[in-house]
Amino acid sequence: MKLTDYLTLKNIQIGVHAKEKTAIIRDLLKTASAVAPDLDLEEAFTGILHRENIGSTGIGKGVAIPHAGVKNCRRILPVIAISHEGLDYDSLDGKPVNIVFLILYPEDQVSTQLKFLARVSRLLRNERLRESLAKSSSAGEVIGILTQYEAEHFT
Repeated sequence: MKLTDYLTLKNIQIGVHAKEKTAIIRDLLKTASAVAPDLDLEEAFTGILHRENIGSTGIGKGVAIPHAGVKNCRRILPVIAISHEGLDYDSLDGKPVNIVFLILYPEDQVSTQLKFLARVSRLLRNERLRESLAKSSSAGEVIGILTQYEAEHFT
């Protein structure tokens, strides 16, 4: 399973201006709806907030991975935001977030979502990769960085 198989230029935002968690989640859901117009955005928003209430998906080191199952989601749908300024995401380490990797998935495909989430988490543990992504200036650059990293580490 390659992350880059699920990414297009349309589901990556660079230089976002949201300053806090709910604002960035709403922005990313708007982007998701442009890619998958039949998504129920309120269901997705509610699902993500429910997950955030269990514990922040701001996992630290400048990364957040909000996620939720959605009834009318047909396949895993990632949306990435890069914030050059950092945003308040209530992260576990208390530091600002620069990379938000939102994942929506069909609610009946939890095992696929877990594999995808594990891959994202494993990738984003790499400090050099995080630094490169946080400095990205275009969606194409993000895809290029992830493609290269996956080719080197997940053949």
